[in-house]
Amino acid sequence: MISTYQQLLEEATLSFKQLSQKSHVIGTLRLVVALAILVSIYFAFREKSWLVAAIILLLLILFFYLVVIHKKTNLFRKIAQQKIAINEKEIAFLEKNQFFSANGEEFQDDTHPYSYDLDIFGAHSLYQYINRTHTFLGRKSLAAHFLSPKADEIPHLQAVTQELSAEEHLRWRQEFMATTALIGDTQGFYEQMEQWAAREEKAFPRLLRFFLWGPSLLVILSLIAGYGWGYEGFKVVCNILITINLFVFLTFIGKMQKSKLGFENTYHLLYTFKRSITLIEKATQFKSARFELLREKLHEGDESASRSISQLSRLLDDLDNVGNILVSIPLNILTFYHLHTYRKLLKWKQAHAKHIALWLSVIPEVEVLHSFANFSYNNPSFAYPTLNDQQLISFESLGHPLIPAKGRVCNTISFASHRFVILTGSNMSGKSTFLRALGVNMLLATMGLPVCAQKATVHPMKLLVSMRLSDSLSDGKSYFYAEINRLRTIMEQLEKAPCFVLLDELLRGTNSEDKQSGTFRIIEKMVALKAIGVIATHDLEVCTLSEKYPDTLQNKCFESQIIAGELYFDYTLKEGICQNKNATFLMEKMGVI
Repeated sequence: MISTYQQLLEEATLSFKQLSQKSHVIGTLRLVVALAILVSIYFAFREKSWLVAAIILLLLILFFYLVVIHKKTNLFRKIAQQKIAINEKEIAFLEKNQFFSANGEEFQDDTHPYSYDLDIFGAHSLYQYINRTHTFLGRKSLAAHFLSPKADEIPHLQAVTQELSAEEHLRWRQEFMATTALIGDTQGFYEQMEQWAAREEKAFPRLLRFFLWGPSLLVILSLIAGYGWGYEGFKVVCNILITINLFVFLTFIGKMQKSKLGFENTYHLLYTFKRSITLIEKATQFKSARFELLREKLHEGDESASRSISQLSRLLDDLDNVGNILVSIPLNILTFYHLHTYRKLLKWKQAHAKHIALWLSVIPEVEVLHSFANFSYNNPSFAYPTLNDQQLISFESLGHPLIPAKGRVCNTISFASHRFVILTGSNMSGKSTFLRALGVNMLLATMGLPVCAQKATVHPMKLLVSMRLSDSLSDGKSYFYAEINRLRTIMEQLEKAPCFVLLDELLRGTNSEDKQSGTFRIIEKMVALKAIGVIATHDLEVCTLSEKYPDTLQNKCFESQIIAGELYFDYTLKEGICQNKNATFLMEKMGVI
């Protein structure tokens, strides 16, 4: 795997060097042609030759051709540069566990049923571990998959993730990722696009369409005849036509400015969108239903989304300098250039504006699928869980995916014979880590992803966690109140349907007697509501409940040992109740007591 990334890094580095050289050559040639145009114009005024005029025309065509080629070459150069960064980061990620993507902290919600407790967002989070998106909507869409996974989508997501993660598709995924990395979108862009698409505009006047061609042609001919060849009558005609054309242009300049408002300098952004969409449209090698559905969204009749967005990109780019009167006034007096562009933009909007939001939404969804596939590719030992609807949940050699494989201790657990586990263990023995490993892998399974286990059987269900709560000074709510509120929410959900529940040391904000009594009653209610899951506790008396509910409750533990005056943990899940304690030993060791 690392060797593959290294090979792709070498290929990208070579491509970048070649494209940089090509860009330099084209840039130099463009400069030479520009100088040749200036020299030709000088001779044109001296010689007044049709041959010189033809040479100028050909040089202008060549110049604009070189401009287009230079733009494309620089784009490919930037894509190659992004591929270099992608492979360097993936290598560092695998070798040194260096997280490099956006961590999604803006999506953190302390009241969510599990995201805060399981470290889904933030630095070194599960979101950051998986995230390979670059667009604003991509990050947002990925967060939605973490926060609100849909059980009915699991088979489709498993299928497309497995397909995309195949090594033969790695180059395509990196090409797509490198392209989206250049988009540079913001929330504001989508808001402006939505407002623009929804804004109604008057159609371009039908009579004016025909008017645009005649006066333009006449003003050019009269300009040549009057001022070039010296015919005085044509000078008068030219001046009249210039006045008329200027009046027409100034009449529409306000409308044109309003129409392009918020889209200044959007050529690059939309062109990159277009290229990303083109990659999806042409990706016929992917046969999964999920990917086919996304590709279908990009086709409207006989015209593809990429072609339509490319047209919009060019039109907005052409309108970009309409406000520069030093350029726009002479250009429109002679050709009505911006009015032609404005007419085409209105026509485009009428035909395609209602589809653009749908087209642009496909890219972030493919980004999410790429992130999923990359996660699967980077973790070939992870297993796709077998799904069932009989409330059977089991994991063989379960570990936490964020713990590097070298330091990861895996455990096997099944909820088939007993639905609920009472977990005991001394301080730092691994209880909380094990709970988070369970929660994270249940979430991965529900998202259609492989889990950090050798084998897994999962009945997808709601995940409810109470592990890490905090006081709220702003509204005066205590930790205890927050915990009670969370437990109420859990019970309400359990009354609707069985859920997977993880609880860590309940009722820490009250006295020991009240805590024990409350914990007993909470467990008993969960038994009655047929909850599946684990409660971790230091209170060994709670374990006696397994005698009352032998078919539902089971006791498991993590043990610690003191060997040669040192505390030792094996982080291995064992049957029964914890026998060893280490709090006093730790305090003595650290000089507290």
